[in-house]
Amino acid sequence: MKKLSLLMLAVAFSVGMVYAQNEMDAYRFSKNDLTGTARSVAMGGAFGALGGDISGIAINPAGIGVYQKSEIVTTMNFQNTKSQGQLNIGKQNENKFTFAFDNLAFVGTFPLYDDVVPFLNFGFSYNRLKSFDRKYAVMGDNTRSLTGYMAGRANFNEVPASRLSLKDNDFWGVWDSQDWLTVLGYNSFLINEGSNGSSYSPAISNNVSNDLFVEEKGYISSYDFNIGTSFSDIVSVGATISMTDINYRLYSQYTEYMPDGNGALADNRRFDLYNWNRTDGTGWQVKAGVIIKPVQEFRIGIAYHSPTWYKMTDHFAADLSHNLSGVSSSSLDPDYVAGTVKSYDGREDAVFDYKLRTPDKWTFSMAGVIGTKAIISADYELTNYKNNMKLFNRNSKAFSPDPNEYIKNDFKMASALRVGLEYRFTSKFSGRVGYSWVQSPFDSKIKNNGNEVTTDPRPVTQYAFDADTHYITYGLGYQFIPERRGKSDWSNGYFYTDVAFVMKSQKADLYSFAGADKASLKTNSFQGLLTLGYKFSMN
Repeated sequence: MKKLSLLMLAVAFSVGMVYAQNEMDAYRFSKNDLTGTARSVAMGGAFGALGGDISGIAINPAGIGVYQKSEIVTTMNFQNTKSQGQLNIGKQNENKFTFAFDNLAFVGTFPLYDDVVPFLNFGFSYNRLKSFDRKYAVMGDNTRSLTGYMAGRANFNEVPASRLSLKDNDFWGVWDSQDWLTVLGYNSFLINEGSNGSSYSPAISNNVSNDLFVEEKGYISSYDFNIGTSFSDIVSVGATISMTDINYRLYSQYTEYMPDGNGALADNRRFDLYNWNRTDGTGWQVKAGVIIKPVQEFRIGIAYHSPTWYKMTDHFAADLSHNLSGVSSSSLDPDYVAGTVKSYDGREDAVFDYKLRTPDKWTFSMAGVIGTKAIISADYELTNYKNNMKLFNRNSKAFSPDPNEYIKNDFKMASALRVGLEYRFTSKFSGRVGYSWVQSPFDSKIKNNGNEVTTDPRPVTQYAFDADTHYITYGLGYQFIPERRGKSDWSNGYFYTDVAFVMKSQKADLYSFAGADKASLKTNSFQGLLTLGYKFSMN
């Protein structure tokens, strides 16, 4: 990891390979949310040793072997996300409400009429693994200016001004060989060439005021094909092949207000950096697992999830509007004219193709069944961010610098713990509670020294170091089981419905750009889930 100095010199990157991805891209698309059916989510997602639920199959494929009835199920999710950003002079609050179908699934149980292997089960499911939907904002005073960061990047690469200057506002004459942020800054007069022809200085001194607004949209979803069975009602095994989609959108606006000769700030002395990013990806993954029931009251499960191998495509565009009139700066060009520099100017966005391998994970589970009244379950998960999360170019060229070296230095093996309890008030009506903790995968070195991060030459400069994530969950379930002679009749098909509520909280250290003053970002979400299902026999 290369440390940024007080002058905010950029970390190394290759002029010839402008669109290198960074470690934050890899992390963003490698971490999933707590999602699933309302029953499993209400129990904190601790379903790895239980099975008999679509979410349990997603955690441990052996869960499909537990099924003795076929099932059709779907889950709806209502979510409100609140974000609070704080730099130094106030808190900025943003809200976003979303609705989505979290899953839609079918499981078929096919009787084999064998005492050892009674069923062979197949399943297909759509699962929404993650939602990117949120907004956040911060504002306040900053001891450093983005213009110093721009100048540092230009000086680090020793780029002559002739390679940064636009001709007839033709941004596309330079985008494929230069750092976009530097090009935008140079042509907006935010950085200026020194007398020696290669050294650049920022037009703005430090001690500025800045605003940052970010809106993210999108999701990660998977299409799972499952197969499994059980042996003598003691051992269940299963396997899954998953096809995964990524759909991610980002819009950001960074605004910096500059002082005049008397140190006064004004709304009309500013520049605004706008970014539009779109990322699409498709990948595949395999999973395998086993559930062992040594006695009726106790179950253990082990599952392995391979990495997901993605083919990714980024589209992005940016522009920078500027009005520096009246700014006190000896570096400001005397011929300065306010205006806007656009990276797109009516043309297509820039496109970059690459590959991503997400980390693999192991899940170890146990569950206890207390008669017909209660279930207690727990999952412990290990995800190998440090060694197995990788980025690759889709052509023969290697990234320079290699973001995978930064991943090794900045990430670690991360744990997750899920616990849940279900209690049956009656044979049809149940209550559930749960808790989930997901450890931050960032190494303490990078979290404690926030001016260290890999940067890439796209103009999107903000990044955040997530702390641990906490989920508190609870819910209810009801089975519409017909009765015969005053008792529940389980032999025929029946409908059921479950509801769950989730409170998620997470804190993060947010930086508008590498070397900027640290801001705090708190994200809290409240979710309501409704699951509708039907179980039936196919024989």
